[in-house]
Amino acid sequence: MGKIRKSRKIVITVFLILTVVATGIAAFSSYKSSTSGMATDINDVVENGTPQIGDKLYLFCYQEQLFEVGDNLVVFETYLEDEDLNICVPIECEGKLSYRFSAEVVETDPGIPDKFAKGCRDYYQELYDKIQAKKATVDPGDSETMERIRKAEELTEGFLSDETYERDKNSITSYSFRATNTVDYFTIASVSKIAAAVLAIVLLYAVLGIWISGKKLALGSIALVLTISIISGVIFRKDIATMASIKEYAPGMYTCNITNDYYLDEMLSTDFKDTDSLISFLSKKLLGGMTLPIDAHHFGCSSFSCVTPEGTHLFGRNYDYMDTNGMVIYSNREGCYASIAVCDLQWARFAGVDPIAKPDSLLGRFVLRGAAPIMCVDGFNDQGLGISILSLDADENRPDTGKTDTIIILAIRGILDKCANVDEAVAFLSSYDVHSMFDKENHLFITDKSGKSVIAEWVNDELTITEINCVTNYVIATHEYDEDRRFVVMKTKLDEVNGVLSLEEALDLLNAASQNSESSVQTEWSCVYDLDNFVLYIYNDNDRNKVYKITPETFK
Repeated sequence: MGKIRKSRKIVITVFLILTVVATGIAAFSSYKSSTSGMATDINDVVENGTPQIGDKLYLFCYQEQLFEVGDNLVVFETYLEDEDLNICVPIECEGKLSYRFSAEVVETDPGIPDKFAKGCRDYYQELYDKIQAKKATVDPGDSETMERIRKAEELTEGFLSDETYERDKNSITSYSFRATNTVDYFTIASVSKIAAAVLAIVLLYAVLGIWISGKKLALGSIALVLTISIISGVIFRKDIATMASIKEYAPGMYTCNITNDYYLDEMLSTDFKDTDSLISFLSKKLLGGMTLPIDAHHFGCSSFSCVTPEGTHLFGRNYDYMDTNGMVIYSNREGCYASIAVCDLQWARFAGVDPIAKPDSLLGRFVLRGAAPIMCVDGFNDQGLGISILSLDADENRPDTGKTDTIIILAIRGILDKCANVDEAVAFLSSYDVHSMFDKENHLFITDKSGKSVIAEWVNDELTITEINCVTNYVIATHEYDEDRRFVVMKTKLDEVNGVLSLEEALDLLNAASQNSESSVQTEWSCVYDLDNFVLYIYNDNDRNKVYKITPETFK
């Protein structure tokens, strides 16, 4: 009788194992088909020519490239620089289109081109009406504001012309994508992983329940949970501390105290020739293999340096981008300089049009503890060195001199952690082949408390250093900046006062050089870094009346 019971236990155990393994394989296949590299960027599909009608594709896109035309219809818009051609692809979908989706290629409905062109005209008509309403409230004697409004009027009127209407109609492709599955890939990936974990636990308890009594199993489970919790708490205490520190400090602004290791030395010794390879490294090392859609589009921005009448060196910075939120992070790791920097939360989709979660959610805390230190767009360290990144309308740099390859955004973290002044920062950049990020060109404004300020640019893939005290989004080395309003505003003021501004005047200058609703991007935050005293003054969304003071004490 005992042998029969034992044989039954063995048979049931084998059956459970086979059942769970089979289900696990199915879950894994679902996960791989949803999150692997099978998804194709719509930009690549468009650039490669017209797809075949009836083709079934697995696609991903960025929400910023989508234009809502009407119910169940959006248009994907991209620009083919080589052909100087604007291309718009209709996407038929039920409900909100997610980041990744399955689609079938179909012929475009004949009525869509007119519908799209009319939608564009209605959008710009609404914008024009807002500009007129703004104009009615401005003092005609305010020549600077009136000139900005005049330029906005001129630009918007161009979009309302019959010529633009026809151009918009003709930009619609002969094919459309009919979305057949719009479940967000991230949800599928998460569910698949959770399902795998649940299956593993079910298998373990099913097998143990056959061979061990219920009382012993319960006591053993409690002991196991306690042991794992204690060991995990010790091993991951710094990661847990970082995650726990993330909080909403002010509307649209978060703070975080980075205490965990983010593998900077290993990253700086690894060849990264493109952003995808860096993201892949972060995913494996810090995110448990989790794949995230990290991306950034062209951002405006401006930076300058000055000195107060008392001799304090200041570094000013406007970050101009689409609607987003920032997170101010403090890092004081052993062997590195302490730093305070600001990262853009939209890059990892924790802000903006289609966020996957809030920064202070469990998912946000887990991801940002690893990604935030490498997503900083401006900052300074306790040695009095400040740095900011600004976009350029120029060809991306891809140097190839045989040095270690790195990405410009990673270089920012390296400079903050390892360089004490401008000369050391320039030497740091010179020791790498620094590549653009997200297929877009950038340059770096670097300044220190000695008063030295430079712009680091890559002209014809060669590092070029120019001493200058202000910069926007034009190449300094080739003098392409002369007519930029923001540059002129800053340069004129700084020359007028010989580079001497009080803190309040520096904040006012940022406000004067900001971008507002008449621009395609907005000034999302404005910073003045006190390089001598390690203090950051920051305000959001052009709200000059709400300036926040950030110091290391803020993060305790």
